[in-house]
Amino acid sequence: MSKKWWGILALMLLVGLEARAEPVRLRLAGLEGTLADNTRVYLNQLPAIEAEQLPRFRRDIIAAVEDSLQALGYYDPEVNLVQDPDRPTEVRVEVAAGEPVRIRQLDVLLHGDAAADAQFELLLDGFALREGEVLNHETYESAKASLLSLALSRGYFDAGYRQSQVRVHPWERAADVVLSFDSGPRYRFGELKVDSDRPVERLLNPLVDLRPGEPYLASRLAELSRSLSSTRYFRRVEVLPQVSEADEQYRVPLAVVLRAKADNEVELGVGMSTDEGPRTSVSWEKPWINSLGHSFNTSLKLSAPKQDITFVYKIPRGHPLDNYYTLQGGYQRLDQDDTESDRLVASVHRWDKNAYDWTRDVFIRSEYESYTQGQQEDDSFLLIPGISYSRTRVRGGLDPHWGDAQLATLEFSEPWWGSDTRFVRFWGRSKWLRSLADDHRLIARAEQGAVWVDEVYDLPPSLRFFTGGDLTVRGFGYESITPLDTNGDRLGAKYASALSLEYDYRVAPKWRLATFVDTGTATNDYSEAWKVGTGVGVRWLTPVGSIRLDLAFGVSEDDTPWRLHFTLGPEL
Repeated sequence: MSKKWWGILALMLLVGLEARAEPVRLRLAGLEGTLADNTRVYLNQLPAIEAEQLPRFRRDIIAAVEDSLQALGYYDPEVNLVQDPDRPTEVRVEVAAGEPVRIRQLDVLLHGDAAADAQFELLLDGFALREGEVLNHETYESAKASLLSLALSRGYFDAGYRQSQVRVHPWERAADVVLSFDSGPRYRFGELKVDSDRPVERLLNPLVDLRPGEPYLASRLAELSRSLSSTRYFRRVEVLPQVSEADEQYRVPLAVVLRAKADNEVELGVGMSTDEGPRTSVSWEKPWINSLGHSFNTSLKLSAPKQDITFVYKIPRGHPLDNYYTLQGGYQRLDQDDTESDRLVASVHRWDKNAYDWTRDVFIRSEYESYTQGQQEDDSFLLIPGISYSRTRVRGGLDPHWGDAQLATLEFSEPWWGSDTRFVRFWGRSKWLRSLADDHRLIARAEQGAVWVDEVYDLPPSLRFFTGGDLTVRGFGYESITPLDTNGDRLGAKYASALSLEYDYRVAPKWRLATFVDTGTATNDYSEAWKVGTGVGVRWLTPVGSIRLDLAFGVSEDDTPWRLHFTLGPEL
């Protein structure tokens, strides 16, 4: 290669090396916490700066630091840039924040109807801005927005600021803030305009508690929208205030748009648990049968040990979410371990929900069961009236951080009205979930069942008590904890108790590790020692609920059996 080409190649290499010159790295010193974090955000927004460009960009770097600190109330910082003589790309940004500017005088003035609104008084009592506190411009903007947000949620649609001003006196380390807020008049609810593709008047009337002339409140519209969606009649629900059509008395018409679900809906499902193995289901629903709001649902569930088909016919009486009847029926086939059963059920239920979220179910159920339990073969007809109370409260959606669930059922039967057996049966469960900190949770559960009957043999298997398995005492097989007959077959019991305590720790946004201890028994006289299971598990949060995999050991047994438990579904 000639000297000419070697020279061209060398020149290209030099140009390439210069084009790839390393930018300077700004090392922040002298600040900590929020001041340091905010300053780094501002510095990271600067363009790449090469070492020889530093003098030209010095003012920009200093301005970025000053702007970041002013946003947090520090108006007189000292900023020095120190370039390492041995490594020109290393630059220390030395900052002394100085004394902050504090709010010396705060004047928040309310005009319009909001001046007599107690909710605005509560907001100002806990206002984000306080005299004597450091001036934080983000807090200032948030405080301004909180007044506007409250105004819009309470129907002050003409609200705005007459004056919003911050006068900063850096040399006095002081700031004077003036917020003059004019809410204007408070609007009121007007007439309800319903656009629906079905006759909904009888259903809508119990759900709507908005009366024309009442003060506007956005939360009441949201509540109405949630209630309409929860009825499961509609695929589309819109509740919108038409502010532009308000009359001279500031009454806002409300537009309600409702579109019914399809006449028939079919859902397919698959699942798995350790107790039942793989399972599949199919359901068919007619969400809207007539203008009275009647609906119908039937479902088929199949697994290796259990197959059942059920139907539910729902009849609203008044409020469709809180007061209704259901007619229920079904057939269940069970072939698991020492139990083989065919069961037919028909029942009538009256449901009522009160203001404290308790749901009461008063029912009468008839059931015929032909069964083999261990060595016993028999059949049974029962007519069972009863009552049940339940409540579930959850905060946090699919990954709850707080919640509890309670269920208690009392039922009984008497031969004089046609039943084969006299008994009184109670079963109850309570479960609590509490967060100790951001990543720590405790889940506790207690269950108790009891049936008062002459002999447990007089009851069909579905009314006897068994325990053990994924949802009761882990480390033991499904319903394996129960008295045994002389052949070692499971009998079922008059009483059952179970307790559980679990600790979960979040190791990633959608992953938790768990450890737990369960204990319980199913017995006729509580003379046996309770079974104890303990172990560890992993929890994975998915869009369809929590997947739980547990490795549990039956530590109360001499041979310490172990089992893997797999479940999918809500934790409460």
